[in-house]
Amino acid sequence: MRCPGYSRASPAARQRGVALAIVLWFIAGMSLLVAGIVAQARVDTHMAQLHVARAKAVAAGDGAIQLMMVDLMNAQGEAGTMPVGNYRLGDIDVSVVMVPASGLIDLNSAPAEVLSALFLLAAGLGEEEARLLAQGVVEARSAGPGQGGMKFDAIEDLLRVPGTSRALLDSVRDFIVVSESGQGGTDWSQAPEELLQVLARANPALADSVRLRRGSAAASYPRPAGGAGAMASAYRADAIVRYGDKTWLRRRWVAIGTDTSTALPWHMTRTEPPRVLAKNNYLAGGPVDT
Repeated sequence: MRCPGYSRASPAARQRGVALAIVLWFIAGMSLLVAGIVAQARVDTHMAQLHVARAKAVAAGDGAIQLMMVDLMNAQGEAGTMPVGNYRLGDIDVSVVMVPASGLIDLNSAPAEVLSALFLLAAGLGEEEARLLAQGVVEARSAGPGQGGMKFDAIEDLLRVPGTSRALLDSVRDFIVVSESGQGGTDWSQAPEELLQVLARANPALADSVRLRRGSAAASYPRPAGGAGAMASAYRADAIVRYGDKTWLRRRWVAIGTDTSTALPWHMTRTEPPRVLAKNNYLAGGPVDT
């Protein structure tokens, strides 16, 4: 006997309820799938645009550096020549800054006091930490065969010195260079103004003397040594490429003289991957990354 008010859905009604639930679950699953596909498509589109921008930055930067080298070679001996050029390649604006390599701090020859000042000012280390790290660099390159001695062949070799890190390398990479012989010191007359701040910490008298010889304490891009318009033997070429809403840095190292790879009177000795820079944050000593 059924209780008053009791009712039971028919089998057909129950089947319709189950079917409706299945349809709703299917719609929800398809919605999630479509949302995932759309999100992945957006990521793929962004990555494709980034690859296109990177490729254009490389092409425009490399082209502008070659044009800058032509202008620099043609301008030898001209008074007032400065190693900076502005170019427009298609719809892309590029500025090229030529920093004489001899005006940077050479890891293979820089004295401990200069390295210590560099680590203190550029990397933000404490005085004692900077001093110990500088001493570590000097000891690493001066140790004899079989005693862990090393020659810096690339600026990344700094990471082989105990106490260094990727963050420290990134903070000083725009101020350092490695020479092939390791015999020559920094030519402070060709150093960017930011590096003179390092010299002022290590040797104030020498920094004042260099600034007096330049004739202006604010000069960020001095003429190459040897007279107005004279060529340095090697440069760091920084191409600042403005494309879209980003500013890219394309950096190449150039040596004056021919080699087997080119008939031009200069050749590239090192090429670095392009990087995105913070807008309006390029300094004479190097860029500031985002």
